[in-house]
Amino acid sequence: MPKRDNCRLCGGKDVVCFLSLSSMPRAGAYLKKEDLSKPEIPYPLDVYFCKTCYSVQLFDIIPREILFNDYRYLSSVASQSVLDHFDSYAHEIRDGLTNQLAFVVEIACNDGILLKPLKDLGMNCLGIDPDPNSVKVAREKDLEVINDFFGEKIADGIKKKFSTADVIIANAVFAHVDDMDDFTAGTATLLNENGIFIFEVHHLADIIVELQYDSIYHEHFSYHSIIALSSFLKKYGMDIYDVKKFSVRGGMIRVYAKKNTNTHQKVSPSVTEFLELEKKLGLDKIDTFMKFGENVMKHKSEILDLLNKLKLEGKKIVAYGMSGRGNTLLNFWKIGTDIIDYGIDASPARYNRYVPGMHIPIISPENALEDVDYALLLAWVFKDDIIKKEKNFVENGGKFIIPMPSPHFEP
Repeated sequence: MPKRDNCRLCGGKDVVCFLSLSSMPRAGAYLKKEDLSKPEIPYPLDVYFCKTCYSVQLFDIIPREILFNDYRYLSSVASQSVLDHFDSYAHEIRDGLTNQLAFVVEIACNDGILLKPLKDLGMNCLGIDPDPNSVKVAREKDLEVINDFFGEKIADGIKKKFSTADVIIANAVFAHVDDMDDFTAGTATLLNENGIFIFEVHHLADIIVELQYDSIYHEHFSYHSIIALSSFLKKYGMDIYDVKKFSVRGGMIRVYAKKNTNTHQKVSPSVTEFLELEKKLGLDKIDTFMKFGENVMKHKSEILDLLNKLKLEGKKIVAYGMSGRGNTLLNFWKIGTDIIDYGIDASPARYNRYVPGMHIPIISPENALEDVDYALLLAWVFKDDIIKKEKNFVENGGKFIIPMPSPHFEP
């Protein structure tokens, strides 16, 4: 597999590895039954800090054609809070446009979780996504989607066929991009002179403060702070003018950037506030990340002690929410069917598949918690929705194990 020798944001080579989550199969490589006897390819999962621009990233890169070869994630198969988040997001975009005929482009639109409400609100919109499974679902919703990876070439093609964009959106994808130069150059090329670029990413501050190391897996090449993003975007003639925080999916920030030719958007105080917060948290210092690495190892010991104790007591334990985040934890903890009887997931695309590496079978939530003592809630970012949904399990004495930021039981 390719391994970078420099920072993907600034090109610097003064980098330090502060956390090694061991080698494991890629988190999204769900197995069929006939695959269980075949060897799986393990990939290093080491995390680096750049001392030059303060970015955090992986250097061992699984090619994107492999990562997204059989992608098993559909955004719309999510909790109500996530669906509500994107519906509100669509209204914000529509309400912020003076020109209701504005051209809106969404990069990595997945199955249309945001593109559909945008279209329903009368927006002239186009999606781009590399995953054929997601694109098929989006097109069934009568959405126009280009099935490809975004970059300068695709941006030029869109400009010729349609026009420049008034708004470009990219949610939960900036972390997935190895060649951020091509991606961001394409964005700058496609935006018109008064255009805005809006994207959502997990905030590095949440990962560090709340010990969310489950968000570190092979699909996520970078972990973003405003400190690093602001200097990077300036390379492509864009300035961050606003930042908003949302609790959805464990803590996301929505970043608003404008072409530096855009004089209509004024810079919000939120930008300075986020920069000051990140510096206060030490996101520009290697010592912060070395300490984080130590805390991750302590957390692993705590969760293993708890699960082994419950198993020795004869308790039946299942896992709930078999996403890439959860699969990474199971492989890092080396927990298989000796501890977890089976996994439960809401996405039909994962039914009758197995967790890569650990080979835990995945089933649908229907009647899956009968006779279960504990459910390890790997999808803890949706805990409120899931606990409410599984009220019968709770009423019958079942307990959810919430792994982050420290192992505990709920309710």
